[in-house]
Amino acid sequence: MAFRFICALLLALCTPTAFGDDQTPEAEKLLFMTADVWPWGYLEDNGAPAGLLSVLAERLAQEADLQLDNRVLPHQRLLSKFKHGEADYTVLFENPYLDEFADSLGVVLSSDILLVTDKDYSGKLTLAALQGKRVGYISGTYYGEAFEQNDSLTKIPVYNLDQAIEMLQLDRLDALISSDIVFHHSLKARELQPDVFRYAVHTRGHAAHLYISRQASNRQLAPRIQAALAQLDKSGELRRLFHSEVRSSTH
Repeated sequence: MAFRFICALLLALCTPTAFGDDQTPEAEKLLFMTADVWPWGYLEDNGAPAGLLSVLAERLAQEADLQLDNRVLPHQRLLSKFKHGEADYTVLFENPYLDEFADSLGVVLSSDILLVTDKDYSGKLTLAALQGKRVGYISGTYYGEAFEQNDSLTKIPVYNLDQAIEMLQLDRLDALISSDIVFHHSLKARELQPDVFRYAVHTRGHAAHLYISRQASNRQLAPRIQAALAQLDKSGELRRLFHSEVRSSTH
């Protein structure tokens, strides 16, 4: 009887369910983090990661023949965890702060930063002209040193650009700052035409990079992932991904 019990116990311990469904070694996983900022990243109702950068993470894993572990986190939590190596890879807009603890594996996309106002606004669309005005921005997003160091604006953090657009329409903001990709995706999702607003380019060519943490546990995978990114760029898939039509509503 005892022998049968021990055999049954050993059999149970050796079945995959005892270790969970995922048998992939950690060394063969793309450990990724995505900022919870629509349309870059968000969670579906069932908890599955979604958004443009979640799709990119899936494609990188496929190209590199790796299993993906993608966590979607609020921007500030992501930065803190990434700094301490709690994930190996992420995509973020270039930021001097990142240089302290991460290295770039390549540019993922380049975006213009826009200043946006109501269409009836008659002043200049510059940071200097918006002095004292209420300017909405997505909390945690880096828009360059000119905005970062500007203390003459009344900066209003928002969760996502959809919220900022609504506040602008309700006259609770005077302006907002956004990447052109997020702005145009948000307009399409809200079924708004660009001519509802005035907008002008604040800075051109603000690059987002694929970063690896200097505390990465799977740093040996970097060449495979870098090669995967290069292949997606060469095939034109990167551009198609970030400039495609919006296929879902805002979150």
